Amino acid sequence: MKRYFFFMLLLVSILSIEIISQQHHMEDRRGNPRELIDQLEKIKLIEELQMSEEVSIKFFSRRNEFREKEKKLNERIESLSLLVKDKSHNPDGETSNAEWKRITNEFIAVEKLMRKNKYDFFVSLQNLLTPKQMAQFLAFERKFREEMQNIILRGRQKPVPE
Repeated sequence: MKRYFFFMLLLVSILSIEIISQQHHMEDRRGNPRELIDQLEKIKLIEELQMSEEVSIKFFSRRNEFREKEKKLNERIESLSLLVKDKSHNPDGETSNAEWKRITNEFIAVEKLMRKNKYDFFVSLQNLLTPKQMAQFLAFERKFREEMQNIILRGRQKPVPE
């Protein structure tokens, strides 16, 4: 009886491990939604702009640098937002006007850096892309972003009951 119980326990354990492994494999195949959107955007961009392999490698390298800088700046904005929230809801200490002004100035400075980063990215593309490709890229970027926002908003809307 003990052998039978041990054998069943071993079999259940092996099957459980296999099922868990397959679930993780399926999750990996579906991927991160942000990564899937990035891949779709890359494919559409290469197709829309008719970029050569050499140009597309340089383009996406520059875009990755731009996005890394943008990510760091967004993290700084987020930390400033949390600081404002903490200071606003802290009944123990009163924050001085000078401190609020410092925080506001830092917000403005980071926003300025974000705009400069985007401007520098666009300028760097002008010596890589043709004028036609540059115009197509700017139009594409705006349209793609709007389409993604619409898809996300439609997904959040609850269906109206009939």
